[in-house]
Amino acid sequence: MNAHLLPFTDPRAAEASPPRRMVRGQGATVWDVDGHAFLDAVSGLWCASLGFAPSRLRDAAARQMDELAYYHSFMGRTCAVTDRLSRELTALLPAGLDHVLYGTSGSEAVEAAVKLARYWQAGRGRPGKTRVIARDGGYHGSLVTSAALTSMAYCHDGFHLPADAVIRVGRPHVLRDADPGEDEQAFAARLVAELEATILDEGPDTICAMIAEPAMGSGGVMLPPEGYWNGVQDVLRRHDILLIADEIITGFGRTGRWFGCQTYGIAPDMMTLAKQLTGAVFPLSAVAMTGRIRDGIADHAHGLGTLGHGVTYGGHPVGAAVALEALAMYREMDLESHVARMGAGLEAAMAPVRALPGVLDVRRVGLMMGVELAPGHAARAAAAAEDRGVLFRLIGDVLGIAPPYVTTDAEIARIGAVMADAVRQTARIPKAEPA
Repeated sequence: MNAHLLPFTDPRAAEASPPRRMVRGQGATVWDVDGHAFLDAVSGLWCASLGFAPSRLRDAAARQMDELAYYHSFMGRTCAVTDRLSRELTALLPAGLDHVLYGTSGSEAVEAAVKLARYWQAGRGRPGKTRVIARDGGYHGSLVTSAALTSMAYCHDGFHLPADAVIRVGRPHVLRDADPGEDEQAFAARLVAELEATILDEGPDTICAMIAEPAMGSGGVMLPPEGYWNGVQDVLRRHDILLIADEIITGFGRTGRWFGCQTYGIAPDMMTLAKQLTGAVFPLSAVAMTGRIRDGIADHAHGLGTLGHGVTYGGHPVGAAVALEALAMYREMDLESHVARMGAGLEAAMAPVRALPGVLDVRRVGLMMGVELAPGHAARAAAAAEDRGVLFRLIGDVLGIAPPYVTTDAEIARIGAVMADAVRQTARIPKAEPA
């Protein structure tokens, strides 16, 4: 029996079918213990942007470990390297996001962002504004508050999460949720109107924030329709509700700009960051915020005597050093131009897939793509691709693609070819009748 209780896995199924054990990585490829090589077309968990064994990030970690392997940021102390990261990171962030608080994971960043949003509201005399709006299809983590905000049932079942703290609204999924004959602009306008109606029905004075990904990743690579984000932001401003942009997947180039908020014209009050911040080499996350939010938090904390929040490894010096090196590598590759070129290559490689039987949609922004298949096809296609040595992210009826930025042109072409072969094979396999 495996001593490791595996996340997002049926433990009993894992006893019968042991997990694939990876032992080595190079570039966009990983090898298992049996020597089988796999081109990982989704960067692990959307995170290994610089590959699976980037020597520069390893060396940055080693240098920092030689100098200061650990220190904290509690009680008036911090690390010089962490302060340097804060300066460089806020210089890259969209205008107005001038302050950061560190943690170690995306789920933790979401927990902290919501906690601080409530703290900020209480500090301005509105302690009743505690609930958070989240969308169908949204993924925001798997802790307590973050799992409650996540819409997937498997993150809720059996855990008794604080569901009453969450207000759920519709997802921007044109293919599945637009009415017959409804174009993108009309669909976006309807979602915005439904958001406002929900706020009025639930009571604006009970709602502190809305959390949303600029473009949804783990929910199925859902891209917002034209007009959606302008309308959402207008509604939130009018009802005094903060916007938390969850950029844990979309941050650091994935949508074609440094941040998804820049791609879609979003000006959030807070932003959550993780994953590609360190190229997944070290666990580090951040909550970015505007000066207005930071000042409100600071005033409230001053009145109470301290800001009573923090984690032992938040702002870890090794993580900060790795993040600084990752940012340097992104700048050197001219991140936005690099992603634009790779995205165009991926679009071309996937062009033959669009016309295949069973393919309902192929959608892309930057270097992030979703292939939506007819019901029942995606799992078989993912298995067929794995047999051919390429790993896609299975999300219901969608196969997600988000390759590392170090993926070669030949590997991009292979991703398209394997996807096409896997979909063709799936279309030839009769769907099993239910027992």
